[in-house]
Amino acid sequence: MKEIVLVPDTPLYNYVDVAVMDFPKGREDGTQRRRCVIRMEFSRYDVGQLQKRGMDMDAAMRYYEDYLYRVVKANLASDWKCVDGWDQVMNMVRENVARFY
Repeated sequence: MKEIVLVPDTPLYNYVDVAVMDFPKGREDGTQRRRCVIRMEFSRYDVGQLQKRGMDMDAAMRYYEDYLYRVVKANLASDWKCVDGWDQVMNMVRENVARFY
């Protein structure tokens, strides 16, 4: 199972970009490698689409967690576990999604 680190950028009003870093303990030269950047969007429109599907705040957060997991898995082409950054990213998303509930 691949280990990764999630590194969120400064969140903007309607999204945050999250870098997916490989080699969380560092490669031989001590560096990590950025595999991809995922945009987590939480604008009024995005959250409104989830609300139209009948999702409350908890269901919306499960949706965002599942979305992030699936996108990272597709980019890495394998199962993965996050060793750092997951809580930080999800707290940013929760804080912004909560504005609309």
